[in-house]
Amino acid sequence: MANVSAASRTRSTTPGSISEAEEITEAQLLKDNGDTSFDNEDYGAALHHYSEALKLDDSNVEMLSCRGATFIELGDFIRAQHDVEKILHLDSKYSQGHYLMGIVSDNLYQYKDALKSYLEALALDCEHENILADNIINLMPHFCPISQSTIEELEDMDAYTKLCEMGAILCVMKKYNLSVRVLNAARNLETNQQGLKMKVLLTLANAHTHLKHIEVALGFYQDCLQIAISSHDLDYQTKALASMASLYLESGNTHQAVVYYEHLLDLEEEMHSGKSQSELLDKTWPINFQLALHLNLSMAYRDIGNLKKAIKHAQLYISLVEKHDFKSEMAYSQDHLGQLYDILGEYQTSLQHFEKFLEKSKQENDKRKIASAYGKLGGCYAHLHNWKLSLTYHEQHFNMAHKIGDKPMVIAASEKLGDSYMMMENYEKAVECYEELFSAIKKSDANLKVNVCCKLGKAFKLQNRYQYGLYYFEEALDIADDLSWTEKKNLCEFHMSTILQNSTQMLELEEARKYLERLIPYYEDQKALKVEEDSCTSGDLYEQLNDCYSAVQNVHCKLGNMEQALIYSELQRQKTITEINNHSTKAPQSSFGSHGDRVTMETINRVINQQNCTVLYYTVLAKSLLLWVLQPGKGLIRHYTHQASKDITVGDNITDLTNQMVSSDGGRRRPGMGLDYTCENRALPEKGVSLQRLIKHNESKQATGGSTCATESEAYTSETSTTEYDFNLKAKSPDRQLYDLLLSPVDDILSKLDVGSNVVVVPHKELHHCPFSILKDWNNCHVWQKLSVTYMPCLYALEKVTQSELRYMRQDDDLLYERSRSCMAGMGHLIMSQDTGISKMSREYSSVTSTKADFEHINTRSLSNPRLFKSGAFTNPDLPGNRVHTKPVSRETTFLSIVTNQTKLSTIPSLPVTPNLKSLKPLGSPTGIDRMLSSGTVSTLTTRTATNTDIVTSPNIVAEFKQISSQGYCFVCGCPSLPEMLELHGKPWQPVGELTCAQREVTTIASYVDTSPVTGSDLTKQTFLASIQKATLIHMASWGCLQEGLIVMSPNENRKPGNMPNAESYIVSVEDIVNSQLKAKLLVLSLGWTNHTREYEDQTWLLPSAFLAAGVQCVLALLWPVSDRVLQKFYYHFYKSLQSDTRISQAINDANKILGTEDRDSWVPFVLIGKDVHLDLSVIHKAMLNQKIDKVEKEITEKLQTDFLNPTPANIEVPNKEQMKKNMQEICSTLLGQYNSQPSVIPTLMSLLDSALKRLHTNNLNRETRTVTKDMVESQGGLDLLKLMGFHFQARGCDVDDPYVIFPHSNEEELLLPAYDALRASHDLLQHANCCHCLYELLPTSEEILSQLIDLLSVTKHASEIQLKITDVSVHPLWINPKAKAFICSIGFHQIGRILNFKRTSVNRKLLTSCLQFLVALSSKKSSILLHKLDVSRLGYSPPSEKVLKDGNAPCLSTLYPLILPRNQLTMCTPWMSFVEQNEEMREKMKLSKSKSNLGQESRKQEQDAKIWHTTTSRAQAKSALEKVGQPRSPQRKVKVISGSSVSKCRTPVDQEPKLNNIDLDQRRDYANYLLEHRVNKIVKKEHDSTRKLFLPHVQSTM
Repeated sequence: MANVSAASRTRSTTPGSISEAEEITEAQLLKDNGDTSFDNEDYGAALHHYSEALKLDDSNVEMLSCRGATFIELGDFIRAQHDVEKILHLDSKYSQGHYLMGIVSDNLYQYKDALKSYLEALALDCEHENILADNIINLMPHFCPISQSTIEELEDMDAYTKLCEMGAILCVMKKYNLSVRVLNAARNLETNQQGLKMKVLLTLANAHTHLKHIEVALGFYQDCLQIAISSHDLDYQTKALASMASLYLESGNTHQAVVYYEHLLDLEEEMHSGKSQSELLDKTWPINFQLALHLNLSMAYRDIGNLKKAIKHAQLYISLVEKHDFKSEMAYSQDHLGQLYDILGEYQTSLQHFEKFLEKSKQENDKRKIASAYGKLGGCYAHLHNWKLSLTYHEQHFNMAHKIGDKPMVIAASEKLGDSYMMMENYEKAVECYEELFSAIKKSDANLKVNVCCKLGKAFKLQNRYQYGLYYFEEALDIADDLSWTEKKNLCEFHMSTILQNSTQMLELEEARKYLERLIPYYEDQKALKVEEDSCTSGDLYEQLNDCYSAVQNVHCKLGNMEQALIYSELQRQKTITEINNHSTKAPQSSFGSHGDRVTMETINRVINQQNCTVLYYTVLAKSLLLWVLQPGKGLIRHYTHQASKDITVGDNITDLTNQMVSSDGGRRRPGMGLDYTCENRALPEKGVSLQRLIKHNESKQATGGSTCATESEAYTSETSTTEYDFNLKAKSPDRQLYDLLLSPVDDILSKLDVGSNVVVVPHKELHHCPFSILKDWNNCHVWQKLSVTYMPCLYALEKVTQSELRYMRQDDDLLYERSRSCMAGMGHLIMSQDTGISKMSREYSSVTSTKADFEHINTRSLSNPRLFKSGAFTNPDLPGNRVHTKPVSRETTFLSIVTNQTKLSTIPSLPVTPNLKSLKPLGSPTGIDRMLSSGTVSTLTTRTATNTDIVTSPNIVAEFKQISSQGYCFVCGCPSLPEMLELHGKPWQPVGELTCAQREVTTIASYVDTSPVTGSDLTKQTFLASIQKATLIHMASWGCLQEGLIVMSPNENRKPGNMPNAESYIVSVEDIVNSQLKAKLLVLSLGWTNHTREYEDQTWLLPSAFLAAGVQCVLALLWPVSDRVLQKFYYHFYKSLQSDTRISQAINDANKILGTEDRDSWVPFVLIGKDVHLDLSVIHKAMLNQKIDKVEKEITEKLQTDFLNPTPANIEVPNKEQMKKNMQEICSTLLGQYNSQPSVIPTLMSLLDSALKRLHTNNLNRETRTVTKDMVESQGGLDLLKLMGFHFQARGCDVDDPYVIFPHSNEEELLLPAYDALRASHDLLQHANCCHCLYELLPTSEEILSQLIDLLSVTKHASEIQLKITDVSVHPLWINPKAKAFICSIGFHQIGRILNFKRTSVNRKLLTSCLQFLVALSSKKSSILLHKLDVSRLGYSPPSEKVLKDGNAPCLSTLYPLILPRNQLTMCTPWMSFVEQNEEMREKMKLSKSKSNLGQESRKQEQDAKIWHTTTSRAQAKSALEKVGQPRSPQRKVKVISGSSVSKCRTPVDQEPKLNNIDLDQRRDYANYLLEHRVNKIVKKEHDSTRKLFLPHVQSTM
């Protein structure tokens, strides 16, 4: 029993509410007497005194507690309980009352109430924590079997430790609620022992976990983890992370579980980094824990679809098992890895692991594992189409399961056997297995029953026994619906809809339509989610989605909804383009929406109305062929459906006829078109090609006879729309049969078109290989003789091509406009605009209101070509929807331009005098622009040059001569140079031979188009992507893969380090193409085919679609490979036809026509994908010549520093800080890329910049000289950075290899410190080759990307508790940027579903800090504060606001009227004292004057500093030279001389240094003065530039 006497002494004083002093005094006296009796253990007397006192004050809790304690000592617990209850009723926060209640309840055997009271008392009174803790501990044996020895062990501990240990004991004994209560009481106490705090938190989290309080448990685990991280306690970090991962895994949040498992791996890596911690790893992490970690990670990654990571950890799991010889785990480890490869579809590898699984199981003699191995081997062989072995293994699995008597295993064996029969297409046997399985299933196993019902229904569906199939699918649907299994429900509805589409009943078709229109968005969302999470997507999802699209089109056609069927067909077709990564971010505004998901008949008609062609839109279904005909202005004019016969599908029929065309023509062999090709192999090995070859090999070994399923009559009959042709089709040629199938239904429409009219064919599936142009009608006339046929992947691509064509036309119009502006030395548009400006100013200061209407707002740029007259050039700002776009101030946009060279110079009107407003009385008029430019003296020498400009002269001015050349050119590339071995699809690939024919092809084609081919090592991926963005015509001949959209180039020189180039360094993907902005009119694809026709099955046109989406107007591609000899002939005639303005289709027809004449019946199956555009190679040749001349002129101008044709600008633009930071990005990128060849450059640059910073603050340091090493002089980027920072160099004596360094005299734009920080960070980054390579690829980049990267790294560094996701607004733009993503991943980030996780090892943390420092140094917006702390106000990126010509708040300076003249000159147009300024203008001029004065003072100070700096530097160099000479020295007796000397000849010492002559000395002196003059001129130019910018808001402009 507790010591009540001690407790009675701890009473708080509660003032009574007695009104009379006597009663108070008497009550206090009675209480004192009671206390005396209590201390003397005279409890009866004490009880009497306390009772008498309570009669005077019955609400005094202190007296009540004293009497309650007395009752306890007397053993009267009932009366004590009444007093205590009254105390708590009066004051529930009175700790003594709770304590006494605990004692009373303990003695009354009410242990739960006692514990509650003690805990309440402990929460209110921490002064007696040891007494209360002892009472709590003594109560524990009443709740669980705790030995007395355990309680005795806790006696010497402090209260916090006692409660902590007792809570842990209770948790181990599964008294979780009790443990939580005890530990929460402990948390109310204070302690400095971090270990105990972590133990309490961890035990609390474990208890709440068992109580299923998930969120509460996670909170405690997180608190424990934070303390463990701060105290560097690896043990508790491990426990907290493992527990959190397990908890997330149990709760179904697998992605978050993987995050914490990855943190455990980071912790393991940290432990391995140090010797002492490595020993701790062995103690903290037993081998069983490491095995469980990798196994759990492997299974978790498998569940989220990241099979690569799952396989990686499964392999680590196997290695640990084998290393530590865990025989019990060897079989399971092989089984697990085999299952992963089986899911991934790598059946050959999975077969190897299943065989090892069988071997290990036999060694263990485990019958169940042996049987399981047989079943998995059977399934694997079934995927490889080795039916004999598959059935053998399945029979062994089934027999062993029966012998063992394991019913679940028997069920699994039956299911696997049925699955193999389904793959064999032996549906009757499959049905037998599934029915036997169905009868053996228990009613309680709903999941298995649904699966079996679905498999049974699918088997019956494939036998065309639709009624049976519907029965089982409805059965499964009911179960799935009852249990809310969404995925199972959707699967049942999918199969039911594909069955109901074959019906002829309207109700069933409507039901199918409802299912399909709900399923398509669901499957699309699932596919997008898989792509976003970078998880492995099963082929079933894509197959089901495609089947849904086909079924919904079929259903709508049967229901008569032809337009809706077309919409779904287009939705499916355009996914080829819209699903390319990063396509939506580059795509311009489209009628179909940013992702092509807004397809309606209105949008389709809008696209068609933009064309001048008829569109034939085909869809190939299993049992029908759909055709829509669309025309501009009419929309959909016809829909046709052709029903296939029962013995062959439409696709197979088209394929057979096309193959007949390839192999023969009416029995005659076509040269180059047979099966034996002399064709160069330019195809990359496809992914999984070895597996396909093995499957074909196994199929060829199977017996020709086999059981085939008997097909019952269909329960649902389809509408058959038989064609009207009853003649014998077998007697017709294949091209005639294809014409009857594809074009004859619309022959009446095509016959009405003019000869040569364009027809766009949108093919589908097998029709991608159908040569529509050479099909023959009943008059034996080819289609190309009447129509021009082009192809389009979809209508979305058609719109993209139209946009590209308009963009190309706009570029031509811009070129004509710029050329028109350069006429008359570029002065005509200035004069016209000045007239407008002066007239406007005159009206402002005239008292007479002008009745003449204001000038119309005409965009002369848009009107430079009549074709764009309707594009909105005439804009009225008063009309709704019209906008007046402002443009930055420049020489081109300050004034309106003239359109023709015949503009008549207008005279300047005199300003009217206003007698009423004397203050505004003009004293003169502004100087006319024609007078300022002396335009009246201009005379024309040449009216037209090669670029359609003129040449003028003037005796008063230097007339500007500007040739504006077209930038079009031909780019011919191919035959890249590849090493012996490369990485492809994650495996080594060895190119077979060299592309000799491709080399010959590109050389020949280059001669046809008058250009130099880019081949070999020059054709890198970087060069290719940069060149195609400027080319007008592109011809490429290389390796490629048309199915996957890959093109092979030479590996980049600065590629990612490694023994073997990875795919990213030399493969051009469709993502790379779409991210480019192309303007080519024609692209010729000469790649991707093999020697065998039947291996070429590109049914998506992925590469052509990507090029069309990137901006190419048309792509020329082969339908199938042809002979190299025939192909070379075709190219000769094709490019010959393009020498003059010719349509591409006409050039193809002409080439094939000549080929047919030269080589009988020979033709090349080229198709034109895109727009049938005109191309004139002579125009491109002329443009290329002009570009070459421009290049030579630029080189001469830069070499001689003199422009012989044009006067130099009076005020050169001075680069601002943003531009200099951009230049610094380029230089840093070069330094990172060239580090391996120049390792000493970055340390030398750091030393020079550090010295420059010190010299700016310590003048004495400038008296010391520094020289530049030879490595620095020869480096790439080193001298460029120094020049950017303001460094100069001067020769040192006769030696020019190591000149003196002339340090900058000022810190221009405050860039010295950021440059030093960037170099210092670069030096740290050089230890991480992968990160340096990614930075080299990323830079230079935009300020927005830099800001987003800095925000990401700063948040990760300073706020590790924030969980970033790839869908976050600030992260998503980086993640879809391939280069930014590669850089992020190189630091240590990786994707886990939508979570962006950072691998927090010490190495990665240091790397992140270095990258953050590097990026902050290169950014012109971000502050270095983000390096040290997270400032939320500095996060985000605000794009710079567009500059306007005139600030809306800046008043018009009529007394100055500033103008920007040619050569970027700022002048004031108004003569002195022409106008009198008003007060507002006067104030503005005073501000300008003050600002101008400050600029001048600052410039004078900088000039003075430059001169002082120059003097100090010169003296230091002179002193250095004098010190080298020194005092006269006595001559040496022996001197080593150059060999060959004699007494009669001059003897030259070996170490004699050459001496400067007078000319050299003068040159050195002049150069030193030149450097000073250069720096002073730079200061003056900066002052002029700042002055010009000061007046820019006041420059008047009417544009």
